[in-house]
Amino acid sequence: MLKLIAFAGALAFGVATASADIAPPPAQAVPPDVFVKGIYDTKLESEAASPELGRAMTDSLILTHFDAELLALYKSTYYIDEPVIDGDVFMMAQEWEPTDVATKTTAQTADTATVEATFKIGAETRTVTYSLKKLRDGWEIDDIASPEGSIRKWIKDYKP
Repeated sequence: MLKLIAFAGALAFGVATASADIAPPPAQAVPPDVFVKGIYDTKLESEAASPELGRAMTDSLILTHFDAELLALYKSTYYIDEPVIDGDVFMMAQEWEPTDVATKTTAQTADTATVEATFKIGAETRTVTYSLKKLRDGWEIDDIASPEGSIRKWIKDYKP
């Protein structure tokens, strides 16, 4: 009986140490269109809970998902008297109760992707285009644009 317990212990030790040598699989990046759809799903869920939570979640998404340069540009507008970006950056509109949100990757390379998000605000169908940069295990937002312009361009072109 003692030999059986010793054998079982040795076997368990061997299995534990053998599995420790196996490297975990590489992180699987979420597809770019799913990444952008997740932003909308998160925003809509938080806004449904309360307007305050919706605003806080928008700020959190900006801080989490904007690339460093775009975030620095965006933050540079905080102390300007009149708003440079006058609306929700993810909707590119002042009204932001979208329905029928859909996303589609329209271009992708090893390091970048372009995703179109379409949704309705009231009766109007809007399209917002995301320029994304590849991270090790995901994406970050390099710019957001609509037919009226892009966040990056509006901030860079702003002259007080």
